[in-house]
Amino acid sequence: MNLKSLQIKIILIFSLPALALLYFSYSLVNENYIKYKNSTSYAFSAKQTKILSKLIHNLQLERGLSAGYLVSKDEIIRKNLEKQYIHTDSAYQDLIHFSNAYQYFKKQFHSITAVRRKVLTTQISFWDEMQYYNSLNKELLQAITALMHDLESKSYNGKALIELQKLKEYLGQERAYVYNQILAPKKNEKYIHYIHLLQEKEKKLQTVFYICASKNTQNIFKQLIQKETVQKTAALRTMFFQDKLSSKEDAKIWFQTASQYITQLYNVSSHILNTIVTEALQTQKDIKQVFTYTIILWILSFISFFFFLYYINALIKKEDKLLAKIRIASHTFDSHEAIVITDKNGVVLEVNKSFTRITGYKADEIIGQTTKILKSGKHTKEFYADMWHQLLTSGQWKGDIYNKRKNGEIINFIAQFYDISDLRNAQEEAQYQANHDFLTGLMNRKALLQRLHEENAKAIRHNFIHAFLFIDLDNFKQVNDTYGHHVGDELLIQVSHRLRSVLREEDILARISGDEFTIILVNIADSKEAAKEYAQKKCQAIIKALSATFVIEGNEIHIGASIGIKIFPDEKHNIEDIMNDADKAMYVAKKNGKNSCALYDEA
Repeated sequence: MNLKSLQIKIILIFSLPALALLYFSYSLVNENYIKYKNSTSYAFSAKQTKILSKLIHNLQLERGLSAGYLVSKDEIIRKNLEKQYIHTDSAYQDLIHFSNAYQYFKKQFHSITAVRRKVLTTQISFWDEMQYYNSLNKELLQAITALMHDLESKSYNGKALIELQKLKEYLGQERAYVYNQILAPKKNEKYIHYIHLLQEKEKKLQTVFYICASKNTQNIFKQLIQKETVQKTAALRTMFFQDKLSSKEDAKIWFQTASQYITQLYNVSSHILNTIVTEALQTQKDIKQVFTYTIILWILSFISFFFFLYYINALIKKEDKLLAKIRIASHTFDSHEAIVITDKNGVVLEVNKSFTRITGYKADEIIGQTTKILKSGKHTKEFYADMWHQLLTSGQWKGDIYNKRKNGEIINFIAQFYDISDLRNAQEEAQYQANHDFLTGLMNRKALLQRLHEENAKAIRHNFIHAFLFIDLDNFKQVNDTYGHHVGDELLIQVSHRLRSVLREEDILARISGDEFTIILVNIADSKEAAKEYAQKKCQAIIKALSATFVIEGNEIHIGASIGIKIFPDEKHNIEDIMNDADKAMYVAKKNGKNSCALYDEA
């Protein structure tokens, strides 16, 4: 095979896993990038909603105090209202500094100065005051609705938060109306009717909130909303409608109680928003770690790949040089000079044509014999001992020697002997690597096909019955994914040892791909039925051996094996059919629950 072609094939084979790794890591990065963008959006939305909620909360308090002052002109309420103006302005500045998206709100908010002046001088009606603050809060609530509509965190959802903000706004309006009517010298039926409508809306919103809210949200609501506050608020409502609340003290108690309830709702919203921000930030932190590990993996993968290319290129160059030497040696070997190759014991391994021409011995007559067959009797034992001593110590011998032809004629050689063990070892190593799996040392697919062809022909010729077993390891991919490929490689080595331990010496074992092994059970019975029974028993022994725990680097690993059995030879006489039939039977074993064997049904 052309070495450049081999180099390209090896690179392509090992590039496929690298490309697969690149694809899946890209998918992982892309998926996490989307999560990162979403979590960033959620965190920003939650922070923005919290600031909006704070401004609404302060506007609600300002509205309620204004409602009381307009009807009572009480100095204590006025002082509280002026303090509240400072808190509201601070919340407004927080919103403007956080995002430029609310610049359009400046114009509407700037009119609040005129409204406040009119409130403090009682030059605005209670109805107009309420309408102004209600319109401001309505616009801010619409902004919260837009932010929270698509929010979905691990434990909370935006819909419930929207309903909670609406509930809080209606409670704030109710607080203002009731506060105003308690302090008013005469109750306004229009406002009393509107208070009833607000309470009905609050009940509906509370129901919707519980439907939308997650269990976490409901639990927080129960923890932060005090029953005593809810009960006291309900009792004060009843007393209001019974005309039992009319003094400034009654108004103060109502305002404080309703404010406690509204503040608790505000705390529920703030707690949920804080949790959403915390979750989003944790998600971002986790995703950054994934990005970091992925980048490190990519870098290591590229370094490993280029190192692999370098190593493969070095091996091919080495093999190229070796083949060049072998080609040169082959030309030299077929020269006009007689050449004989022996091992260290003098057993002839190879001779060239010139040797057979000069000595009269054919290659098959001399190969396997010792060089003693050429002795002429003209040299002493010491001569030969000295010659072999020089060969074994220095690797070469030169001298004049008499040998005997096949016909008995004595001929004189000027001989040169060289130790070519390294060259022959290199040839044998190259041949071995071409026919064996580099990891387990077992036969590879190429060598298996050759042996299967030979055993099939032998079986047909001598009426032997063989069995071909196709073994696929169960759960091997999971081992690679969990513990890494180095543990997977060690597992394959241990599997090969266990398989060999349950086989006879004459049985043939091979690894043909990743986690696939094959076995040829040679000459196992006199009939096909007996062969099937033997093969199935052998499969059970294999499954039992592989089901026992493997311990690698302190990890206890459990796998199984699905085995397909094909009895041969059959009428097809085709080794590809033998392998395909066993492969089909193996998939039947997997379909039947894995860790089992199945016999190919010829019918």
